[in-house]
Amino acid sequence: SISMKPTQLPSTKSCPAPLSTHHRKMPPMNEAMMPPRRQYDALNQQSSPAVTTEMPIPACNMPRRQNSSDDDLLFLHPGPVDLIYGAETPLRTEVVARHLSSVRRRRKRINHLSLLGSELVNPKGLFKLLGKKLKKFNVKELAINQIPSMNNEELISLAPFLNATKTLKILDLSGARFDAKALQEILCFFMKNPSLEVLLLGDNEYVGDEGAAVVSSLQEGRAALRTLSMQGCGMGSSGVASISKFLGSCPSLRMLELSNNMIGDAGVELLAESIKSQSCQLEYLGLNSVEVGDRGILVLADAVKTNRSLTSLSLQNNRGITSFGAAHLLKSTYNTQSLQSVLAGNHVLTNLNIRGCSRVGESLLKLAEDLLSTQAMATHQVIRFKVSKYTEKKGNGIVLEGFDSKLLPHILSFVAQTNGLSYLFQSIRSMPPLHSQYELSSKVEEVKSNDFLESLKTPKRTKMVYELFGSSFPRQRSIMRHQGGRRANKHEAPMKSLSCNNKCKNSLSSKK
Repeated sequence: SISMKPTQLPSTKSCPAPLSTHHRKMPPMNEAMMPPRRQYDALNQQSSPAVTTEMPIPACNMPRRQNSSDDDLLFLHPGPVDLIYGAETPLRTEVVARHLSSVRRRRKRINHLSLLGSELVNPKGLFKLLGKKLKKFNVKELAINQIPSMNNEELISLAPFLNATKTLKILDLSGARFDAKALQEILCFFMKNPSLEVLLLGDNEYVGDEGAAVVSSLQEGRAALRTLSMQGCGMGSSGVASISKFLGSCPSLRMLELSNNMIGDAGVELLAESIKSQSCQLEYLGLNSVEVGDRGILVLADAVKTNRSLTSLSLQNNRGITSFGAAHLLKSTYNTQSLQSVLAGNHVLTNLNIRGCSRVGESLLKLAEDLLSTQAMATHQVIRFKVSKYTEKKGNGIVLEGFDSKLLPHILSFVAQTNGLSYLFQSIRSMPPLHSQYELSSKVEEVKSNDFLESLKTPKRTKMVYELFGSSFPRQRSIMRHQGGRRANKHEAPMKSLSCNNKCKNSLSSKK
């Protein structure tokens, strides 16, 4: 082996000089100019061939590589920290405590903390740690999802943090096993928290009606909540009564999920009364598998007629709904009794889902599926789609009785543009008062026959009336004026004058 000091390096005269590049000759590299790896290679070339042990790299020449720990990976990006623990490996309390200490030492804020199906080694110790330590951080999102080991004792351990926080916006406690007694311990959180926007308590069958009553006391009727999910919480009609009362006093609520609860007709009727109120601004209501029948659906259909905020209503897998109830519910959005009833329907509710209702006829299911295609459309596009579908169904024209006479030209123009001239004739024919009382404009020649319908039998007369109805709509002028498939030039002669000149030339040539 070769012994040396860090500051003394043997000479490298026997080392070959670096190759010159193209036409430029580079000077030989000195030992001081060499990088550490080149110096190490040069020393290996001078060592004797009998030496088999590798020479250690001098510490002063090779840079040290620092081993980054798991805690340093949490702070790669500036700003708040997200602590998300999955189900890959068992989660120990010591690991979470070390992470929280590192965040506290760096004076960071925790934005999101999630335990997503994690296998907890010591659940009681972990929840006591979170209840004690999370008070020091301005946590905005807390998700403890699908943790079966979270019972009453674990939720009560979180009470010191939940009752003290004023910054938490999202709380997800889905898939746990606590009941109304544990929710009573965090009643202060439900009543005083001013910032909670999302509350998810689904898939917890032990909450029951008493737990729903605790949740309904959220912020004492002044809640800023936007999403509430209580699916599969073992609620009945009394629990829904508390939720419906909260729905009427919470105008900020936009999504309500109550699926997989034994609500029945009585519970749906209570919800329908809350939907009728003007303060209700609900946009989504989930009632899948709630054992509702036609009686509750009829009351819900009357509420949907007047509500103009609900855009999605899900009623899947309710075997009590028959074709009778489904037909009344669809009439609230698409009533095909007349054209006026189609226009007067609810065009905001575009997602009406009745899949899985085995006692509903195929024609109604197909109609519901057709209406589902209008989810991404604007309101005026939904109306146009429904009118077009209605006119396709009516083979002998549409009945226009009951409309104001001032609106008839606009309606007929829309019908003609959508379905063609023949359908316009059928629509006029279907309404005798129209062709007996309608007075023609001065632009149209006087009708010799007293019967207006008889005059429309000639193609020329039909075309003139169609142009009269179409003139009520202003048409957009084209920016490009075309002549022969290209843009016209102002210096070019019009097409009529050119055609006249060609005729004159042809006549002169024939005379000659």
